[in-house]
Amino acid sequence: MKRFLLVIAMVLVVFLPTHAGDTIRVCTYNLLKFSQSNEDGRIPQFARILDSIRPDIMVNQEVVDASTGPRFVTDVLTWAPFAAIPFNDGPDTDNLLFYDQTKFDLIGTRVIPTDLRNILEVTLALRPHDATLADTIVFYSVHLKASDGSSESAQRAREIATLIGTLSPRPRIMICGDFNIYSTNEPAYTALIGPTAIRRFIDPIGQLWRRNDVAFSKVYTQCTRRVTLGACGGGVDGGLDDRFDLILASQELSSRVITSSYTSFGNDGLPRLNESIDEPANQSVSAQMAAALKCASDHLPSFVDVVLGDFQASVDDDEQTKLQATWSAPYLTVTGLHNGHTYRVSSTSGALVATIQANAAQERIMLSSLPSGAYTLSGPEASARFIVVR
Repeated sequence: MKRFLLVIAMVLVVFLPTHAGDTIRVCTYNLLKFSQSNEDGRIPQFARILDSIRPDIMVNQEVVDASTGPRFVTDVLTWAPFAAIPFNDGPDTDNLLFYDQTKFDLIGTRVIPTDLRNILEVTLALRPHDATLADTIVFYSVHLKASDGSSESAQRAREIATLIGTLSPRPRIMICGDFNIYSTNEPAYTALIGPTAIRRFIDPIGQLWRRNDVAFSKVYTQCTRRVTLGACGGGVDGGLDDRFDLILASQELSSRVITSSYTSFGNDGLPRLNESIDEPANQSVSAQMAAALKCASDHLPSFVDVVLGDFQASVDDDEQTKLQATWSAPYLTVTGLHNGHTYRVSSTSGALVATIQANAAQERIMLSSLPSGAYTLSGPEASARFIVVR
């Protein structure tokens, strides 16, 4: 009897005793003019939302004052020892980044002025690190000019041109934030994504999406409300028909991005277009979560999982057994097993999830359910990291 109690979206190989890699969740979230004077009762809502996503890195826009960092560290991001980068008070609203201090060290920050708002640059190093390129990743938080129109589109293009002109030379870069773009043909988008880009970035969901189109309902992030809400931070109305919030990865990093994990959190894919996130009843989150998303911000958070660190094989690679797996629902195909060996599946907290007895070098298994998250499959000769996304 073949017994695997496991669900896997993707497996990435880690050979022992190399420097281990980590699967990191990156989230971008427009906090809707959040400040001490405009909390508007939204802290419990942000706590509910982000505790469900549990990002390791959170990149934010529409931060208004320095109270946001300590407030979120104390009352929102409570599952790990988070830190906020130092707040920089620029023109209009600002950017902020939070990081799990058990996984990252802050290397440096930089502010890049544009026509309207600053762009934020943050360089982090995965722990433990030795200052190599494999250890570091650079994040940019952008909030481009809003509104549809040729002059607004031209201003967004100028803002991205400013960013491109000052990009870090490091290979591993992510650009996150509220792009406010209305078409994939906009110069601000094609300057980063297009074939003639000076430094090319990859959109994990591809480049064929369109706004206000039922075929692409699943990717929209704005607006969570059909009508203006009182006591919910202000913001705009209009319903869920735009994809303003993006996470882009540099071409050098793109192979480490788990594209299947890319999520507009709370978007169940129903063709809501000009309706709220809870009209009709949301099919992917509870009524309480949908209400929190609707009031916390006029944007939905977006997240994606990325594998960081060094995954190169050891000098004994030829003698190592490569654990590999491919997932095609509802089956998992695993190769590189040793017949008769026992394999353990553990969560990131170290809790044992399943024990597996291999009966052949390759197995094709129909799998039982396992909650979303990062896991480790370990055996006597190798281990592999994988991510489950529901």
